[in-house]
Formats: sequence, structure tokens, C-alpha cells
Amino acid sequence: MNVKKAILATMIVSSMYAGVAILIPAGVEAAQEKKQANKKVQIDSKLAVKLKKAIKQYAGKEIKLNNFGEKTEFPSSAKVESVDGKYAIFFNIGSGFIWEINEKVSIDKISKQDQEKVLNVLKGAYSNKTYVFDKEVIVQRSYDGKKEKLGVPLSYKLTGKDFDVYFFKENHPKMPKNAVSAFEIKFTKDELDPKMLETAINAVKTVFNHDLEVTAANLRRFTWTLEDKSVLLEIEQGKITTLYHKTRKAVTTNKEITENDAKEVVAPLAKELFNMDIANMEVKWDSTNKNYYFIKDNKIELTVTLDADKNVVLLTSRARAVYGR
Repeated sequence: MNVKKAILATMIVSSMYAGVAILIPAGVEAAQEKKQANKKVQIDSKLAVKLKKAIKQYAGKEIKLNNFGEKTEFPSSAKVESVDGKYAIFFNIGSGFIWEINEKVSIDKISKQDQEKVLNVLKGAYSNKTYVFDKEVIVQRSYDGKKEKLGVPLSYKLTGKDFDVYFFKENHPKMPKNAVSAFEIKFTKDELDPKMLETAINAVKTVFNHDLEVTAANLRRFTWTLEDKSVLLEIEQGKITTLYHKTRKAVTTNKEITENDAKEVVAPLAKELFNMDIANMEVKWDSTNKNYYFIKDNKIELTVTLDADKNVVLLTSRARAVYGR
């Protein structure tokens, strides 16, 4: 279970998916070359025809594509780029199902009105930064791989120093359009609110007995994410909602650690972190997500993932818990 990836996957939105790129840690040169080779995807003649048709529908002309694809951060997903690097088509590796086409365009292609809407959202989220857009914008058009035609959602990815923003320009009826769908603003440790940082440090010490040394921090909508090489946590409206230990290995069954064991481990943490009394809550093992969840009045209030030594791997509360994260 790649918990960190599951946590971060909701944060960057395209016209069909939401996710943030997971950076692969740097290693020795040979290992990097091996990883790069493993990312390549062969494109057979049948898929090549579909890709050629899709890009022509979008661009209105023939576009020369590379003869190989490259895996993305999404499971079973890959992309193939045009030879000039201007276009990219995303598809499922197994089925060849195409779901999105991207194009790099100038910021001048985005109206001043739309740019102003994006800036207002960023300033509303965090006003003590200066936001200047890069000159290049990525247009993201959905594609109906089943019908083999362009889809309705159209969005823009705008970037700048320390931020990324996704703006829905077109969408299905009754769905958001002409509005920001997601954003990420990056921060250094020195830019963080001292009170929030203290809350994070204390929570990490309580749950993991680890001294948090923030190496990355960001704000996405109402959620702050802080992390170092060992742990990651999320904070919403000043309250801790998720804590995750990156290096601990979660158990995959409840045979050795029972539901009662899980309750004993979590009870003091729930009380101290969330002011939550779990004594009368029902505890159930989730065989799909490999965690224990705590139920009150038929609602999931808390979930926990443990390692073989009964140490917490992942702890989430309330709204976060319903996703089994």
C-alpha cells in the first residue's frame, strides 16, 4: 500500500485525474538509468493509429509523435509526446485507452480575466507571497477513448515560482467551469506559521517519537502538508488530520494484532491529538486497505495502520478517515 502516493494523489488535477507527481529519490547513476529504461513503454501499430487519430482531432493537423511512451505516476498510465515536445497524449498501458491530450501554449493564450481569477484564488489562500505566472501554460483536453473523440473538460495548468494551479475552462453541465479546481503553493520551513509548526512537531513526537525537521511544505486548498525524510502530516484549519510514517511496513492481516490491540494503541493518541474518546467505538479490520477503523453512530471517526511491533504507520481522523487513508 503506497500510502503517501494515495495521500498526494488528490492534489494536482487534470481534466480527468487528480494527482501530484511523486519524485523518485536520486540514486547512483546506474540505478537512475535502469529506472529510466523501465519507464519506457512500447507502442504497437494498433495503438499508434489511435494516438495519431487523437492528436489530429485535437490539433487539426498531422502531428509527428515519438514511437515510444513513458510511464507516468498514475498506475498503468503512460504518455507519448510529440517529437517537438509541444503535445502529449495520456493512455492506459494495458488497454490503450486514451484519456487526455496536453498542449504547451503561451500564457498570452489565457485571457487576462482568467488569469485574474487564478491570482485571486492564490492570494485568498495565502496573501504573503508574490505570484507571477510562467510564460508557458499547459492546456489539458479530455479524450473519450471509448468513442475515440475529444471530451468536454478543458483545463489549464498555470505555474510560477513555488506554485501550480489548475483552472477548469470548460466542463460538463452542472460541473465547475471558469474556476480554479486545485492548486499547490510551496513553502520553506521559515515561511511557516510558528504556531502551526509547533503543533506539527508536537504531533509527530507524540505519534512517532520522531523530531520533525521540515524539508518540504505546501498548501493545497485548505490542507497543509509538512514532511521530512521519515514522516508526513496534514493539517486542516489548524488541526492535525493525517500522520504517516514513510519507512515503517504495515501489517497485511489482523491475525497477530487484533482489533482490541489496535484500540489500546490508538486510545491515548486519539485523546491527546484529537480529544477523541474511542473507548465505546466499534473497531473493524479493513482487509482491502489493511487498516483498522473506528466507528461511532455508523460513521468512521478514525483509521489506523500498524506495523508488526504495533507502531503507527498511518493515522487519520474524521473526514480523512472515510477514505480509508
